[in-house]
Amino acid sequence: MSAEAGVDYVGISRNLDFAPGVNMQTFRVTILDDLGQPVLEGPEKFELVLRMPMNAVLGEPSKTTIFINDTVSDLPKVQFKEPLYTVNEKDGQLVAIIYRSGDVNHKSTVRCYTRQSSAQVMMDYEERPNTDDSIVVFLPGEIEMPCVVILEDDAIYEEEEEFRLVLGTPKSTSTFGASIGEQKETLVKIKDEEDKPVIKFSESKYNIQEPQEAGEIAVVKIPVLRLGDSSKVSIVRIHTKDGSAVSGEDYNPMSEDIEFKEGEKEHFVEVEVLYDGVREMREAFTVHLKPDENMVAETQMNKAIVYIEEMDSVADVTFPAVPQVVSLLLYDDTAKSKGNPQPPTGYPVVCVTACNPKYSDYDKTGSICAAENINDTLTLYRWLVSAPSSSDGVTSPMRDVDSNTFFTSTKSIALDSIYFQAGSRIQCAARAVNANGDVGLELLSLIHTVNKEEGLCQPRIQGTVGAEPFSAKIRYTGPNDPDYPNLIKLTVTMPHMDGMLPVISTRPLTNFELTLSPDGTRVGNHKCSNLLDYNEIQTNYGFIIENTKNPEVIGETSPYQYSSTVRSAKTLRFYRNLNLEACLWEFNSYYDMSELLTDCSGSIGTDGQVLNLVQSYVTLRVPLYVSYVFHSPAAVGGWQHFDLQSELRLTFVYDTAILWRDGIGSPPESELQGSLYPTSMQLNDEGRLVVYFRTEIRFRGQFVMSHPGTSLSSVVMSADHPGLTFTLSLSQSEQTFHQPMQQWKFISDYAPPGNLSPLILDIRFQQVSDPVAAEFTLNTQMFLLSKKNLWLSDGSMGFGEGTDVAFTEGSEIYGRVMVDPVQNLGDSFMCTIEKVFLCTGADGYVPKYNPDNKEYGCLADSSSLLYRFKILDKAQPDTQAKVFGNMAFHAKLAVDHVDGYPLVKQPGSDGFSILSTPLFQVAAGREWYIHAIYMVRSRENAHKGLGKRSIEYHHALSSANGIPGDAHVRRMRRAISDSPALAEDIGVDKNRGTNIQHIALDRSNKITINQKDFSPPNKAYEKPVLEITGNDVEDKLIPIVGGAAGLLLLICTVLIIVFLLKRKGQSTAGKADSPINSSSSNETVTTQHSNGSEV
Repeated sequence: MSAEAGVDYVGISRNLDFAPGVNMQTFRVTILDDLGQPVLEGPEKFELVLRMPMNAVLGEPSKTTIFINDTVSDLPKVQFKEPLYTVNEKDGQLVAIIYRSGDVNHKSTVRCYTRQSSAQVMMDYEERPNTDDSIVVFLPGEIEMPCVVILEDDAIYEEEEEFRLVLGTPKSTSTFGASIGEQKETLVKIKDEEDKPVIKFSESKYNIQEPQEAGEIAVVKIPVLRLGDSSKVSIVRIHTKDGSAVSGEDYNPMSEDIEFKEGEKEHFVEVEVLYDGVREMREAFTVHLKPDENMVAETQMNKAIVYIEEMDSVADVTFPAVPQVVSLLLYDDTAKSKGNPQPPTGYPVVCVTACNPKYSDYDKTGSICAAENINDTLTLYRWLVSAPSSSDGVTSPMRDVDSNTFFTSTKSIALDSIYFQAGSRIQCAARAVNANGDVGLELLSLIHTVNKEEGLCQPRIQGTVGAEPFSAKIRYTGPNDPDYPNLIKLTVTMPHMDGMLPVISTRPLTNFELTLSPDGTRVGNHKCSNLLDYNEIQTNYGFIIENTKNPEVIGETSPYQYSSTVRSAKTLRFYRNLNLEACLWEFNSYYDMSELLTDCSGSIGTDGQVLNLVQSYVTLRVPLYVSYVFHSPAAVGGWQHFDLQSELRLTFVYDTAILWRDGIGSPPESELQGSLYPTSMQLNDEGRLVVYFRTEIRFRGQFVMSHPGTSLSSVVMSADHPGLTFTLSLSQSEQTFHQPMQQWKFISDYAPPGNLSPLILDIRFQQVSDPVAAEFTLNTQMFLLSKKNLWLSDGSMGFGEGTDVAFTEGSEIYGRVMVDPVQNLGDSFMCTIEKVFLCTGADGYVPKYNPDNKEYGCLADSSSLLYRFKILDKAQPDTQAKVFGNMAFHAKLAVDHVDGYPLVKQPGSDGFSILSTPLFQVAAGREWYIHAIYMVRSRENAHKGLGKRSIEYHHALSSANGIPGDAHVRRMRRAISDSPALAEDIGVDKNRGTNIQHIALDRSNKITINQKDFSPPNKAYEKPVLEITGNDVEDKLIPIVGGAAGLLLLICTVLIIVFLLKRKGQSTAGKADSPINSSSSNETVTTQHSNGSEV
């Protein structure tokens, strides 16, 4: 045989024993693979032979042949080593490695050819055709060979392009040839970073000497460079901006466009510097580069600082020693800073000159300062800061801090803590000024490194920002607030960390260099923000007030915390909102509704407004933008920021007037009954009162303005002021005598002279904030969705507009509870819904869950609830409410839903569904709320303690064991209203959470009988017709013949109704005699009666 034992397989010789009743035995033969050094041998074979039977005879076949085929595993195989190559155009060539495996003892060849995509042949690379000219040869023993593609390098900038390299036609000198592996193609991406057009200043700093005589002008020439592709036209604007140098006094301002034509690489900008005749220290202004108008080139290094130096302007006065940089914490004992020269983060540093009484060696330098007549109160300061050193110890250059903000200055004795962070290097420069005001020489302090270990408010996780997000609240103060009645309070709380500047606004925050600057642009752009000082606020109140100290803080928690001699008043007003002991910012402001809408980008929305509304909902939405801002000497504009966004919602719920619900009815003794419903009231441009109302009658006929059979006419009168007259008119009327609805309007004939006095109406508000506090939701979110595919999705990208929907009658409501994806808990938690309740409030009440205020949402009976149902109970499904009236809820948990399996298997999510039809049985304006209880546990604890039985189960047992049903219900109602057991099981320690969602209903598509055909007010009245629907396809219109037939029909109908009611009363009386024994829980269905009628 061709296969060799010990080389290709392991030979065997063994006995096979067949016990009684056994008719089959198996055995193994080991095949040896030459995987380490594969050699292609082709098909080989050996035989297995049976011999020497005992107590048996050999049958046929007694031998078998085994074939070993290595033409697949050991066949030479070639493929690309990498699936993707990225190369720069300037590299000139691409080298893609082809890897060969299998038997490499033979010569192999393969074609490596190109296929173009966005990169074009001859323009971007040289083609490798699918011919033998593109063959790559592997000699015996070689396993890697390059496939080289030549790239075309030009001066034209191109976006990222790509092409493919493909392997084909493999060959080998072996008998069985060669093959191509799975990686037979590779993608090549060509980048063109070198040719990317960039416009920038040549340097970031320029110096020029100020002219020495009046009338002279010095010119600073600033080169503006264009790098990369210059084949297109670019236009950029250059302008100057004041720093310590003032335009018109120290230099001539400039703002002009620079056009780079084709091929142009450089332009020069000239700025004229003036002689001002004032002896002063170095001044500076900045030159800025705006983006390319043609959006061709990118702008980099778009800011340059120009320093104006003065000759012979310095008086012969200087400090006797270099200044010291100390933390404000040690300002009273600067000698301690010598032992600990690294100031902590999070608190200002002070530049202490040798003439400052706080100086550590002032006993030696004070006399010299007096002799030199130096006035330390006039000292000029500037600060230099560098970014923290890198991990390899490389330090950044010291840079002037010139980013003044609306509440800090970089030219004062103290440098605010927002300008440095742990590891930053700080240096101060102080220039002496004598009593005559002459400025002397400038001295620099030693460079100090900020302590990396010591700080006042260090982040919980080092190197992270925003790990603890902010909290925002909106609240209506109400009329009884002693200081801010009937206003809306905004409160933003955010954790503080050393070096952080918190910025909040109701408008998007961009360009922090301009937003934080003292310039007035922020005043117009951010009217409702903490960027405005108290004297810049255009609304009645703002986040920053005039007080410089928090009255709730007694004394100073840190030295000089509220010192106006070291820190400016505007700085103290801003830091008044920081509780340094708790490391917490809290900003409060008060606005009226008009300010929130006009100045704060707020918006008003209404939910479910209909003509006969019982309750009205008005939702105020206020956008909120919060940024954690940090100073960075190396960042563009000098600031780094981390931005967050939210929206505050405040819903006012109020009952409409009783007239809108019950109307003005006819006296009970009247022969003809009807109701009048006012719909709106206003004053027109002439100051006349205009009232719109509608009428609904309970007899056959119509209201008319006048009738030929009588001299009477319809009028509006004022009982208190009979002299007032009004003009009444009919606006619209249904063309039917069958209880038509009619629209009317009357206008007063009298308009008061002079200015109109406002009409003030008191409105009773109930504020609706978050229905469930975050401590009870367990970091979960609850959504109500109308689309099943959204319900079943993973939810990682949110649900978008799918959560802001109104449900039509007959639609299915999909509820979903999921662990907050922002928490990024992954697969570590499981969420399981246990119970779902449904309720609607009485008299405009909105259910909330706040056990401290004895508010339990839909979980417990309350006089504030009109209806309450328990529609789902996972532990005890027999206690669920199935129907409302004669409409079934069809409520199901996701695990019981026919399509719910994809949701059930998702970690941290669970759901339910319910039919919307029963919810439409209440009057328009009643709002429904759904309240869920769920379990949130870590995956390893998900199956512990699941045997706990529902409390409703025990109620049901006690009822079934002989307690009368109504007495049982009353006892449960009292117990639950005091402290429901369900609420006691909710909380973090119980791993149970709860949440409430409002169900918005869309009644516009509700099926109604359409017989409203209004006639225009100026059209002659036509006799109406009655519309009757039969089995025919076409409707038949029957004219009204007269009143006699109608009267006869009415009498017959009344007699039939009286007869039916009499029989129903007898039946009800008979049923009342039988005892009632119900085992359902009181939590299942509860109806609370109110004065309003429901349909």
